[in-house]
Amino acid sequence: MHRRLLACAVAALSTVAPQAENLPLEEVVITVSKREATRLDVPGTVTVFDAGLLREEGVGDIRAAQALLPAMRLQQENTSTQVYIRGIGSTLDFPQLDPPSSLHLNGVYVPREANSTALFDLDQLEVLPGPQGTLYGRSTLGGVVNASFARPADGNPGYLLVEAGNFESRRLSAAGDVGLGRDLTLRLATDYQERDGYLASGADALDNLAGRLSVRWTPGDRFSAYGWINVADMDGSPPNLVVKGVDPESGELSPAGYLRSDPWKDRFPEPWNAFLPFGQPQAEEYRDYENVLAGGEFSYRLSPTLTLSYLPAFTDFSVSSNYWLGAFPANKTDSYRQQIHELRLLGSADWGDWLAGLYAYRMDSEGYFLFGGFDTVALPGPAGLPVPVSIVDDNRIEGIAAFGEAELALGEAWRLTLGGRLSSDRRDGAGRFFDGTGLAPFEADGDGEYDHLDVKVALSRDIGNGLVAYGTVQTGYMPGTFNPYAGTASQPNTVDEAELVSYALGVKGSSAGGSATGSIEAFYYDYDGLFGSAYNTVLNATQTFNVEQTEVQGVQFELALAPSARSALSLSGAWVDAEYTDFDLPDGTASYDGFRAQYAPEWSLVARYHHDFAVAGGRLRAALSTRYESSFWADFSHTPGGRQRAARKSNAQLTWYPAREGWSVGLWMRNIENEAVIAATAGGSNLPPNPDGATASLEAPRTWGARFTLDF
Repeated sequence: MHRRLLACAVAALSTVAPQAENLPLEEVVITVSKREATRLDVPGTVTVFDAGLLREEGVGDIRAAQALLPAMRLQQENTSTQVYIRGIGSTLDFPQLDPPSSLHLNGVYVPREANSTALFDLDQLEVLPGPQGTLYGRSTLGGVVNASFARPADGNPGYLLVEAGNFESRRLSAAGDVGLGRDLTLRLATDYQERDGYLASGADALDNLAGRLSVRWTPGDRFSAYGWINVADMDGSPPNLVVKGVDPESGELSPAGYLRSDPWKDRFPEPWNAFLPFGQPQAEEYRDYENVLAGGEFSYRLSPTLTLSYLPAFTDFSVSSNYWLGAFPANKTDSYRQQIHELRLLGSADWGDWLAGLYAYRMDSEGYFLFGGFDTVALPGPAGLPVPVSIVDDNRIEGIAAFGEAELALGEAWRLTLGGRLSSDRRDGAGRFFDGTGLAPFEADGDGEYDHLDVKVALSRDIGNGLVAYGTVQTGYMPGTFNPYAGTASQPNTVDEAELVSYALGVKGSSAGGSATGSIEAFYYDYDGLFGSAYNTVLNATQTFNVEQTEVQGVQFELALAPSARSALSLSGAWVDAEYTDFDLPDGTASYDGFRAQYAPEWSLVARYHHDFAVAGGRLRAALSTRYESSFWADFSHTPGGRQRAARKSNAQLTWYPAREGWSVGLWMRNIENEAVIAATAGGSNLPPNPDGATASLEAPRTWGARFTLDF
């Protein structure tokens, strides 16, 4: 099947004939590869969205970008966002569990609990699926998402964006350059988002303020300095989790149903409201989120072909949120402090381009998760509540790495890419756990030292007609971690490192004249020791362990057409078969061999079309996009209530631009179908008590509103 799809893609790309009025599709510069490149230069799938499209589609945080992407889930888990790429992600948001697929801001790794900060004043958003061990190291077994900020004095216009819509939603976003002389430019940007909660209780509300100051100094031809600081404060309220998969009358299993006909009504109906353990319905609680990210890039051109850059970055983040997990109150509190230092040398020669670098980081984090109570870690009361599910008082991971990548030209048609990364990571951890009578201390077992070599080999060939074919082999790894309880001689609390070998074959290119671009890639991943995690709301238990073997194979394609200067069409999709091929629980009580990986729909398709009509001395752009996702499971054990049925969600925009462009006004609607789709979901329902049910976060319902933009 892979060969047939590949042949069809090659034929389509090579036979699209440009028309006289075609508008060439702009070739964008890729930065996620840590050097300036184009799509054709990178031997792998790369998806890029520019600032204009992100604004038109209403992407104000990373979760909203899910509507544009196949083979990905960017889903809410309390304040954090789970990133799943081609079936690879992590379901628990504890401090010692680094995600295997990650979000980067301006090339800087962002801890999962801090990744829900607002996205605004962007240059572009890039997605690089597949392992990126040689360039990025840990947290990239599944891939990388990178949001690049607009830089001062880089040709980015200033803008003002004002939105208002249902749920009393309001958004104000603005940015602009301020020149302080010939060589020094500041850029100021701010974003404010407010809305009532999506849930009937008022939960899942926003009151978010973010700001960014960036500066660029170019005193001469050789030296440039770029620095930025991004500050975010998120109040509002986190989402409550609702009961799914349980019949509202009998309490028996009903896999596709919710307790209420409107899934976003999070308060319990009769007769179950009489059994609420705290005697009160779910309510809107609170969130306290503060996030400071800072970074820079200082470059010096040693020669016309050699540039040395130093890239420091710092993170200081804390969050505490109260919310309802079914019928029980819960609290999630975390804090992170991170510093990263990267030294990068880029060069070019007659034989090709290359980069080499040194990387060092340290991250300290702590946090706890309480079930059955709010706010305070305390010994269980007379009723046995609140119960600390996880208390990590200290998690420190630090490491150093040397990495490099070189692209060699082998004649006029062939290119060979070689890359490697030698990493040394160390993790230490300690905390407390509930031993049945009180809180007892624990430490991470083992020495916590992990050394690893990742490699990458890719071969590309220009096959004519604007097409490039490639094959890639690369590896990735994750340092090990620990469980938040005391280990024993027979069962230590350690989780071993995870490793991956991946293979990909693809074709990408553009038609003559640039009116069509596209790509198709077949891939196979072999994971050894991939982290598996579970939290059950009935047992109130959590554990992370190594899955012996996981295999992921599939095909992903993208096609963009500009049939005229007034219209554009894009299609993308993926078939992904993600399977646990060797998976026994550590205690031997169950085997999940052959089970499909969690949050890994087999099919996902995205289509978007826009057309401009001449109206009232200007142009009226009508845009429609839709995303289809086949069914998926929310946990590795396939709890029946945690199965999401196949779903389609569509967005539409209608925007008028006057003849003298510079401003616009329009209407938008998202999730037109008002489809209820689960996000982060735990197995089991605590009320009605049913281990086969589920307790789920929900994606947004139908939303609509109006938008005004001004560019200057």
